[in-house]
Amino acid sequence: MTSLTPPRGHRVFYPHYAWAIVTIIAVMQMVGSSIRMAFGVFIDPLSEQFGWGQGTITLAYALSSVVTALVSPLAGSFGDRFGARMAMVVGCAMFIVGMLLIGLVTQVWQFYLTFGVLLGVAQAVFLVPLIPSAMTWFRRHLGLGMGVLMAAWGLGPALAAPLIGWMIDQLGWRDTFWLTAMGSSAIMAALILMYSNRPSDRGLEPYGALPGDPDTASNRPPAERVKLFTKFMRHTVAYWNLSSIHFLGCVGHAIILVYIIPIAVAEGLSLVVAAGLITVLSGVSIVTRLATPVLSDHIGPKTVMTVAYAIQGVTVVMLFWTQDTWLFYLFAVAFGIGYGGEAGGFPILNRRYYGYAPVGSAHGVQMLGAGLGMALGGWLGGIIFDLTGGYELALIISVIASLAGAASILLLERTDRLLIPDWETEFLGEEAPPARQPMAQADGRSR
Repeated sequence: MTSLTPPRGHRVFYPHYAWAIVTIIAVMQMVGSSIRMAFGVFIDPLSEQFGWGQGTITLAYALSSVVTALVSPLAGSFGDRFGARMAMVVGCAMFIVGMLLIGLVTQVWQFYLTFGVLLGVAQAVFLVPLIPSAMTWFRRHLGLGMGVLMAAWGLGPALAAPLIGWMIDQLGWRDTFWLTAMGSSAIMAALILMYSNRPSDRGLEPYGALPGDPDTASNRPPAERVKLFTKFMRHTVAYWNLSSIHFLGCVGHAIILVYIIPIAVAEGLSLVVAAGLITVLSGVSIVTRLATPVLSDHIGPKTVMTVAYAIQGVTVVMLFWTQDTWLFYLFAVAFGIGYGGEAGGFPILNRRYYGYAPVGSAHGVQMLGAGLGMALGGWLGGIIFDLTGGYELALIISVIASLAGAASILLLERTDRLLIPDWETEFLGEEAPPARQPMAQADGRSR
């Protein structure tokens, strides 16, 4: 295993098409995930027009997250076999159709079918393969690339929540979905045309490659090799633990992301002012999303992620006494710090544990955990509100889930050794995972 640590004097940042790939994926994520991340803006308008309860409305959010979760492992494998670009074409077509059909909804089952099922499948197909694809463009400095990419997850909702809130106020929720669909289709088509699956598609070496590095990113591994390595990955504890950690973190922040707007509106804030809370917490999260992968590369992903999960959980306690507008915004700042750092370490952990092997399947299983967590957290608050008339129990669940995630991170394997060493040369013809033996060094850090 070639060291991931560059020699002294090696440039950290320089022009390379990898940054164009990062930008394309970042914008795709912003466009594709903003509607779901700003879902809280739609709760009151839909309730007022159709008389649906919050539990009924947020079940569509939960269903969408569950569908995305269940499809994610398949989407990750699809990306490994056919490339992220093909996945983007298929998923984006489904996304645009789903957005247009949502504007025609008149019955709750139609809302479940379009937002819950169709958008759920679409988001898995075109979003899940993107992170593993981006990783193939980086031989070193993956933390820097992932930091820029993760920052977009915060920027999308930060821009979308107030814009969507304003559009609903001016145009109504139906026209908001239709206009968003038309704008998204133009942006996505342009981005797909500029995308390349691997550096070799443009005659390039991966970012950070040095003379003497083995060629692990020029060609997509044969389907048989991908299937074989995936089989070995499934026998590692981290393959499943990372999914459960994602689940806990997403339960913790989904409750806040979906219900912070209704909570604030119930305390007297207007819809537009309450939507600004998503903008603030998402905007703050941009900083920690950018910093977390970089710090994970240097300090260690376990340490950085444990701190982020703990902050995400502890700050929710503020909402038990928050009533004034300035306190809500103070909470948004504090929560945004932990929320932004919650997911940024996962790509670094995948690189530390599995090296340069195809990790679409592993990422897909992690997104399975994340999707189920978003579904449970996004739905629980509405059900609890319908039953109790308040959100206190939901907030308690949010705190417990985030802190449980922090504890689980501490139990992960060391990160200074590959879990499956020299996969690209050793496993042809093997029928069972190798015994746990002294493993190849990843980069000498274990935190």
